[in-house]
Amino acid sequence: MAQQATDGQSNSRFSAPSASQSARADDPDQDRKGDDHAVSRNTSSRNSSVGRTYLVFEGTVLETVLIERLEGQFSGPVECLLANDVFSHDRQQLLIPAGTKLLGETTKVDSLGQTRLAVVFHRLIMPDGYSATLDKFKGLDPIGDTGLRDRVNNHYLRIFGVSLAVGALGAVAEGGTNGSFNASSADLMRQGFAASTAQSSAQILDKFLNVLPTVTIREGHRVKVYLSGDLALPDYKNHTMPSDL
Repeated sequence: MAQQATDGQSNSRFSAPSASQSARADDPDQDRKGDDHAVSRNTSSRNSSVGRTYLVFEGTVLETVLIERLEGQFSGPVECLLANDVFSHDRQQLLIPAGTKLLGETTKVDSLGQTRLAVVFHRLIMPDGYSATLDKFKGLDPIGDTGLRDRVNNHYLRIFGVSLAVGALGAVAEGGTNGSFNASSADLMRQGFAASTAQSSAQILDKFLNVLPTVTIREGHRVKVYLSGDLALPDYKNHTMPSDL
């Protein structure tokens, strides 16, 4: 009997794996998925507060300052700092303190004659680490126009320079040639070269005449963020953020 009990304990020790263990063995990504869910829960638990929430109503404008230089040739990230505190509608609760970072992105210049750079914002991060999602709220210039405007380079000097260079090449190629009736073989060669140069010049000019403008927004530029929807936030003093941020 003692031997049978020992055998039973040995068999239980080496029993078949459970269904969840088998699933993990069959799916090597299961552990990683579980870790991802744990990270997601951990991230959401960091962003917490107590008490009621208040609304920052649609139409509110957040005054911010750009902390990086933007160039319109490429799409890229945008970082701004909130310049003023934002309070609840009754002016009793501080909802967003000055110094909050607003994150967004720019869209590159895509048309001739464009003088403004479009900017949208998708997130804000407060000094204590509390964050909120923004629904692609648009950036306005200091006078309230959509898009940012500072320095615009239309590359006129570059375009005129290429035009002059191409014209000079055509003049040199045609110089010294006679009329078509008494043209020598050398004249015919120069005329052919001139025609080829004129054709190539037209192609080059088409390329340089269609150069998109460069829109530059310098750091320190004032940016207004227009809230196109209500934003629900708790009182700033009621944030319960962990100390290990």
